[in-house]
Amino acid sequence: MLDILIRGGWVIDGTGNPRRRLDVGIRGKCIACMERNITEEARHVINADGLIVSPGFIDAHSHSDVTIESNPFCESTIRQGITTEIVGNCGDSTAPFPPVGNGTAGGFGRFDNGPVPYGRTLGEHMCELEHMGISGNLAWLVGHNSLRTLAGVKGPEVTEQQYKIMENALRQAFEDGAIGLSSGLEFEPGRTSCPEELMRLAGVVKEYDAIYTSHIRNRDAHVLEALEEFLAVIRHHRIRGEVSHMNIRYNTHAPEDAVRRCMEKISQARDEGFEVLTDMTPLNYGIGQMAGILPEWLTSLPGQQMKDALMDPEIRTRLKHDCDRYWRFIAGGEWERVRMQNNNAFPDINGMTFPEISHLWNKEPWDCYFDILAAVAPDIDSVVLVSRLFTDEHLVETISNPLYMLVVDGYSTSVEGEVARHTQFPLHYIGMDWFLTHHVRQNHILSLEEAVRKMTSMPASHFNLKGRGLLYEGAVADVIVFDYEHMDTPFDLRQPAQYARGVTHVIVNGLQVLRDGEHLHTTPGINIRQNAK
Repeated sequence: MLDILIRGGWVIDGTGNPRRRLDVGIRGKCIACMERNITEEARHVINADGLIVSPGFIDAHSHSDVTIESNPFCESTIRQGITTEIVGNCGDSTAPFPPVGNGTAGGFGRFDNGPVPYGRTLGEHMCELEHMGISGNLAWLVGHNSLRTLAGVKGPEVTEQQYKIMENALRQAFEDGAIGLSSGLEFEPGRTSCPEELMRLAGVVKEYDAIYTSHIRNRDAHVLEALEEFLAVIRHHRIRGEVSHMNIRYNTHAPEDAVRRCMEKISQARDEGFEVLTDMTPLNYGIGQMAGILPEWLTSLPGQQMKDALMDPEIRTRLKHDCDRYWRFIAGGEWERVRMQNNNAFPDINGMTFPEISHLWNKEPWDCYFDILAAVAPDIDSVVLVSRLFTDEHLVETISNPLYMLVVDGYSTSVEGEVARHTQFPLHYIGMDWFLTHHVRQNHILSLEEAVRKMTSMPASHFNLKGRGLLYEGAVADVIVFDYEHMDTPFDLRQPAQYARGVTHVIVNGLQVLRDGEHLHTTPGINIRQNAK
């Protein structure tokens, strides 16, 4: 007897091939059969007539490690059909953590205001999550910034002892099951790292046949040089690589045809035999760290000195002329593009634009900016902004490119509770399905089959998630059913906490999590481990 029979749906199997009318039978954690008119009895039958049946979506660029402890049911992501998230991106991961007194917690895991988990290894964190129970699967990258914090590295100089601490922690994480190393080179503390440091840590990545992903050092005027720095690591160690969200923000002095020229470099590396891909987010808007525009001479200050400096009028004047980095349009005064997503000091302004905050507080936008940072200092990396970053033409250029996967670059969240107060942005609720409703159904940028491939088998293959991302007999039963024609992705910046609608059934590791659009609060999710011992 089958546990679940999905009857009469249009199966898009993740290969990119045309859809077929098939039944799908699930027994235990795997797909047992796929054929027309399955006659075997089943404990539960899903009528998928007129609906799409596909592999569960894989978000290859997620930051849900920040919210998973306060949102173990993965409420928003499950409702988008996301069954697996690759977390620990952009150099930040919620494990490993430093022992007490060695570095700071930064922005890791700060949404719930809970105690900082000092001394926690990745393996210990995985066990904690599995004991708690989670609804979706997680695959873990180890953050380079987290390793630097663990070793107490704050600038470009790294001692041999600090290298050993980082390398040993990275090896331990791989032994625990991590799938790769991520870096975030537009932010502290990774921004001050030298190429030699990344090259050395990538040697450990090679030992475990893992992947190196990077939020590269620059995505505006010097994007080509930043990409070359990344590709040099890939070529030297002959490892798999992922350029995180290879996109160009408008009005930031990027060279003409920047995306085309970057993709030529990636294509050349692939022609040389290197496994390199990239990914793109669904919206014109994106999230980013508020502290990303600040200079190193400010971010390197210890706690109270940093707070005092941010309150000093003379230093504020100096900072206004030394913030032309990262989101460079802020230095250009384009405040209407910038919106507060998350800060713990003034939660009432979360979701507001800076002109709105300026009006509310009766202060200039720069003073509002520095007041917020001073209030949370030294934990300035915990503050997250939202901004309009990309043109419509840029989205088409990237999403349609065959070397781009489709990712969200957000958090799993809920419409209720503390976590909702800190995720005031529609991306977290609708991001993956926006690809289907907006870019596929409305604008016809991709076929539905190709879009599904870019969010299932393409990331599963590149990140070595064996048995996932495709529908076939023997595959892991991460399966979703959705009503493509009636899928709805509400986008409202004033009321962002609205779930995507249209995914009707979600099955994770053979157990149903979503039934007729209702979350069952089952927890079949696992940490997908590689090389674990």
